[in-house]
Amino acid sequence: MPFPGSRGKASITVEAALVLPLFIFAMCLIAYMGLLMTYESRVTWAMTRAAREASAAYGAKESKVFESLVYYQGLVTAYTSGTPVLVSLLSSDIMEENEEIDLVGDYGVKLPFRVIKTPLLTFRVRVHTRAFVGVDSREKSKEDGQEIVYVTEHGRVYHRDLDCTYLTLSLSQVVYGDLEALRNAGGGIYKECERCCKNRSFSPETKVWITNYGDRFHTSNACKSLKRSIRKIHLREVGSRVACSKCGGKK
Repeated sequence: MPFPGSRGKASITVEAALVLPLFIFAMCLIAYMGLLMTYESRVTWAMTRAAREASAAYGAKESKVFESLVYYQGLVTAYTSGTPVLVSLLSSDIMEENEEIDLVGDYGVKLPFRVIKTPLLTFRVRVHTRAFVGVDSREKSKEDGQEIVYVTEHGRVYHRDLDCTYLTLSLSQVVYGDLEALRNAGGGIYKECERCCKNRSFSPETKVWITNYGDRFHTSNACKSLKRSIRKIHLREVGSRVACSKCGGKK
């Protein structure tokens, strides 16, 4: 003869035996989903950092290395070290068109349990930016025995040295709240770019881009206004332009 209440206890024990494994599985699944999100965030950060570094470096020094997929693969691999994921950039397009960096990263993550047939989950992350271009051309030449100088599209001075620092844009990222205290190399303040800042609102923490000799700030390092077009002309064609204070005296 069963003791009073023993049947109820047995029922609770059976229910717990059925529910507890499902509860533990659900908790493990939630924890694993969080781990997957962490991996994706790390891969996205690594690819974004690699693309931005290459974009800025390309503007400072044009080099074939920035067109090599091996260069970006090395950066992303280094930035994802410490994680079990291996990112492949084979589907990426580097400088294929309009000097753009289009990184496409594929990676897989092993399942901790074999609930479904596939033991590997595959993911894809894409980061796209435009390579920062400091100048259109850096060739040096003489034509018809006439002295050649270099001018920018809207510049008021001419340069005798194509490598003059006033012609080289140095790109930096700052927060909007610091702009009030920042000045460019000529002592001027930074104003909104008419291209990428139009109808935009900014908080003090908003990240923006500035250059050493520019007078505008930009919301994107891929803004077309960051491209400085340099052309060569004869000295007799400078018109009202004056000589650069740095290189204008060089003969």
